[in-house]
Amino acid sequence: MAMQLTFTKHGDTFHIENYPHAIAVKRIDDPIARQLQGISLHRSDLNFCRAALAQLADLDRIAQALLAEAWWVSAIARYFKCFGRNTVRTQLSARKILKGQIGAFGVFAYFQDLRDKHIIHDENPYTQSFAGIALNGRDAKVKVADILSGTMNVFTADDSHLTSFSKLVDFTLSWVTSKQDELLNLLGAKYERWPYDELLALPDVSQTIPTSEQVNVKR
Repeated sequence: MAMQLTFTKHGDTFHIENYPHAIAVKRIDDPIARQLQGISLHRSDLNFCRAALAQLADLDRIAQALLAEAWWVSAIARYFKCFGRNTVRTQLSARKILKGQIGAFGVFAYFQDLRDKHIIHDENPYTQSFAGIALNGRDAKVKVADILSGTMNVFTADDSHLTSFSKLVDFTLSWVTSKQDELLNLLGAKYERWPYDELLALPDVSQTIPTSEQVNVKR
């Protein structure tokens, strides 16, 4: 089972504090390992969603509407990030994850539409605007008092939406966690069969801090 890792950085290499007797941390790169990397990123996103939704549940969402909307939008965006097209990490499949769960795919589709047609692309009636004229009385010297414009946004971070979306996040996170455990076990069994010297010859795990010039670069 995956655990929360504690590590210290020495130059470009890491020391994993969870394993005091380990002499090295080696990078592996094969199809299963790359799948694990993607699943781990999905789990991180889903954990963020769960934490944000838990904060929302305890928040006075009317008095702190701006904060509520910020957490709500962030949670929805991070959730559907896991299912969107991505050339770097494997996307999750809602039909695969929610198969056999009565009504679950309908809930998924609703929140996907909420994300696509309201939060991100602003296409459905959940957001509206108008332009109008404020007219003076018939006998006024100036007919047009002012030109007006206004907007209306439906507040969707209510109890009903929050409950439905939280259940969707929890179920998806449970599936992802099980898949992560499965991949960890497969990789453990595979590399346990390798000769020790070949394991020792694998490259060290390393990481560099990205720069602002890399914002448009795929990893």
